[in-house]
Amino acid sequence: MKKIVDVERFWNSNPCESSPLFQNTNIDKTLAFQEIENIRYKNQSEIIKFARFETFKGKKVLEIGCGVGTDGIQFARAGADYTGIDLTNSAIEITSKRFKAFGQRGDIKKVNAEELPFTEASFDHVYSFGVIHHSPAPKKIVDEIYRVLKPGGTATIMLYNKTSFYYQIEVKLIRKLFFYFCDKNKLCKILFLPFKKERVKQFLFYKEKLKKYKETNPKPTAEEWCSMNTDDVFCPIAKVYSKTDAKKLFKDFSKFKTSVWFIDKNNWILWIILKHFIPQKLEIWLESKLGWFRMVEVTK
Repeated sequence: MKKIVDVERFWNSNPCESSPLFQNTNIDKTLAFQEIENIRYKNQSEIIKFARFETFKGKKVLEIGCGVGTDGIQFARAGADYTGIDLTNSAIEITSKRFKAFGQRGDIKKVNAEELPFTEASFDHVYSFGVIHHSPAPKKIVDEIYRVLKPGGTATIMLYNKTSFYYQIEVKLIRKLFFYFCDKNKLCKILFLPFKKERVKQFLFYKEKLKKYKETNPKPTAEEWCSMNTDDVFCPIAKVYSKTDAKKLFKDFSKFKTSVWFIDKNNWILWIILKHFIPQKLEIWLESKLGWFRMVEVTK
């Protein structure tokens, strides 16, 4: 069973959304940060609507899992009293550099969210986008969120959606088939023939990762299979939540609201194959009913 040290090790080596552009020492880091921001809000534009950055001016905001600071700096720019925590040294280093580069204030520190070092009722709002489902103990984090929120305080959390068509169809069926024949090179070449060169390159990269994983673990458990089909083949822990699961997780809060969105048009095999045949109205419906991101909005 994977532990918190495995999670820390993986994400320390793979900071979320840390692009190759940022790793280029010859590039102005402010340009790299801006490019990361542009890509994030272009591909995941609904973040701005759910995060509501501008509504927390003068409020104490805690972000759990600050990553490379893309969302965190928006809170700071909007005038929030921002605290950003992360499990990894790399995220803290990158976010700190980002805040300094753009002249923004924030308290950025390395913390395990399962044990927050803050007193009760310290924050007006807690924000966490795609983080707590990577913990071996998400309930501990939710309990800590409840503890550090002021009475009437709010939280906005993104979890992966168990009832998404990505999880129910692609992860449970299509990717399992791909895993089965990922070490069969001739068959893969035939299957890749209809696709353009850049897409084939993407598939081959994924295929080689699966092949490497399969050499050490040919029969992953259901939990392992879920984890390896979220952020990366070697992601140690990832969980998915239905509406019922999420409501149970946040049962101590007085108000609970959840909705879903997001289709990864660049990486989902099923979408890459079918996107040309799906009308826009159906796409909008699929995203709103069966999207991959489950947003949870709660009040203490």
